[in-house]
Amino acid sequence: MEQSVKGVVEVTIYKNEQSGFGIYRIVLFNSNQKPLTIKGPLFDLEKDAPYEFFGSYKEDSRYGMQFDVTHYQRMLPQHKDFIVRFLSGPNFPGIGEKTASALVDKYGESLLEDIRNDESMVMELKGVSKDRMAEVLRTIRTHDDLDNAVSFLLAHGLSNKQVIMVNKVFGERSIAVLRENPYRLVSEVDGIGFKTADKMASSLGFDFDHPYRIEAMVLDRYKNYVFSKGDSYILEQDFLDLFNQTGIDDAYQSLLSLGELVLDGDRLYHKTQYVAETYIANTMLDFEYGGTDFEMDDLDRKINRVEDQLKIEFDDQQKEAIERFFLEDVMVLTGGPGTGKSTLLSGIVTLLQSHTPWLQIAMCAPTGRAAKRLEELTNVQATTIHSMLSWDLEGNVFGRHEENPLECDVLIVDEFSMVDTWLFYNLLKASGRVKKFLFVGDKDQLPSVGPGFVLGDLIASQAISIITLERNYRQEAGSEVIDLAMGMKEGKLNLDAYSKDVSFFDAKYGSVKDVVLTVVDRALSLGYDLSEVQVLAPMYAGSSGIDNLNYFLQKMRNPWNIQKAEIQVGTRVFREGDKILQLKNQPDDFVFNGDIGELVEVSKNRMMVDYEGIYVEYESSEFINITHAYCMSVHKAQGSEYPIVVLVAVNDFYRMLSRRLYYTGATRSSKALILVGDASAFERAVHNQDESKRLTYLKERLVKESIV
Repeated sequence: MEQSVKGVVEVTIYKNEQSGFGIYRIVLFNSNQKPLTIKGPLFDLEKDAPYEFFGSYKEDSRYGMQFDVTHYQRMLPQHKDFIVRFLSGPNFPGIGEKTASALVDKYGESLLEDIRNDESMVMELKGVSKDRMAEVLRTIRTHDDLDNAVSFLLAHGLSNKQVIMVNKVFGERSIAVLRENPYRLVSEVDGIGFKTADKMASSLGFDFDHPYRIEAMVLDRYKNYVFSKGDSYILEQDFLDLFNQTGIDDAYQSLLSLGELVLDGDRLYHKTQYVAETYIANTMLDFEYGGTDFEMDDLDRKINRVEDQLKIEFDDQQKEAIERFFLEDVMVLTGGPGTGKSTLLSGIVTLLQSHTPWLQIAMCAPTGRAAKRLEELTNVQATTIHSMLSWDLEGNVFGRHEENPLECDVLIVDEFSMVDTWLFYNLLKASGRVKKFLFVGDKDQLPSVGPGFVLGDLIASQAISIITLERNYRQEAGSEVIDLAMGMKEGKLNLDAYSKDVSFFDAKYGSVKDVVLTVVDRALSLGYDLSEVQVLAPMYAGSSGIDNLNYFLQKMRNPWNIQKAEIQVGTRVFREGDKILQLKNQPDDFVFNGDIGELVEVSKNRMMVDYEGIYVEYESSEFINITHAYCMSVHKAQGSEYPIVVLVAVNDFYRMLSRRLYYTGATRSSKALILVGDASAFERAVHNQDESKRLTYLKERLVKESIV
């Protein structure tokens, strides 16, 4: 049975900005009981503000009696003491207790209700300016609008996290906007889809055939179909063919007139992809720095000094790359693993630091692990691209842009193959003060998860300076892993040719699961740490899939133990000591998609994970952001390296057996590669270079404009 309690927020115990989960202590109205602890989806409660909370009392084994909140609403304080505390709180700077008390004495204890009910009401008080009084009135009314919006959104089926996202976009206008057109959630709030908007619209009484609904359905179908394939656009006729039913013509034309969809020739874009693609092309072609900062006399001698300093020797192609870097404003450096990209980067950074110390260097990569490797290599602070751009998760907006640009002269981006069109667009928008760009990546790896094929298109266009490193030092040194990877790239595979760094275990002699367990156990018995051994597979389902392998690897390496706390989440059991994979960017917690950590603490509805010294706490609503990492997908491993990689291929994975994917998986190994599965599956993968070519037009835009 639902109960309610009324009180004033006294202390914030815990608050998670992303999930909206909070724990607070409140002082109850008309009660001499001690303060009560409340917890639940509590959207940014304010100290000294009064609320009514709905839910039920629950006894916690560690913390005693608490009140679990399901929803709540703000109340206006009606007793002088509470009104004074409210008006003299942090929301009203410049209004102290004395002024607040004088206001209540003059206007009475119905003051706040009068302000809410009378839009024309003004207040005057001797010693307080008219502007300050007007600000008090505005703040009270704004808070009312926001609180009403929260209650409205929760009442119409949105989760607390979705409420945060909506309020980031619409603020106090949420009720008015969504009452008029709830389907604006689809087009304007990133991360909320058609089903959520349709549920709200239904509760608001919108007809099934309402034009707003049809428009939202068409737009949602576009995004799901095109973006899931990694395409930047779809041919107009192909898109129209997706709809067998009639009646979308008006909706389609409306989306074009509103600019939600953009028709460029016969190519149909979502507005974000069209803006991003054209902006990238124009910026890359127009970018030119005419200063003298990078002019360097006697460069050969300075390169020799760097070679002595770093105890390395650049080959002729690497020296040419260094010279081109100082001559060109934009350069792409590409090459496979072992070709010296890292060595070259270290040399370039050392030259910059030694001879142009006045220049500010910024370095970034798409993932946290890749950024950490970049920092260790160059001794220059590196970060993820999202962190560099001050990304806001809920609003999916970047704090760095044209009006708040990056403060750097040289921008170096590593693992550039993982950068999608939208992210690159936002990076360029924030780079108005950058004088030189260097993009580094392997063109043969998997493309970005998001739409576009940026690195491939830049290289194919030849519109900017491209350096491809071809000499492979690790292969020359006898690395079987690199030899295998280079063969894969050329469509060749001989599993019998290796006996040192590469091994193959055929599944016909035992189940894939049993072989993987044996291989991992053997590696750990030789002294390798669990973090140094990574199992990779392309699919989650099936007996050889990621989920099943994670289950048995956990059972082997971190079995049930009475001394280890655990929690059941769906079909998974998370146990202290587990190897954990982060699935989404959480910039506020400094943890990013693909980061790996250790689960160090489990309590009721809460987990704590240690990401190499960064501790992140997860509430129950955030458990979907993590999974086990004993086995992970090749996509999630991209940008990382591990001493030992166990790569699985079986014929059940036929939809994912592609050359680019398995080349990427093989090159995650820095020391040893163990192939497990069906020989025919590995053969099929290596010979399959017919992955669906992504539909992008960036290359053509670059070529067309550069010719003109």
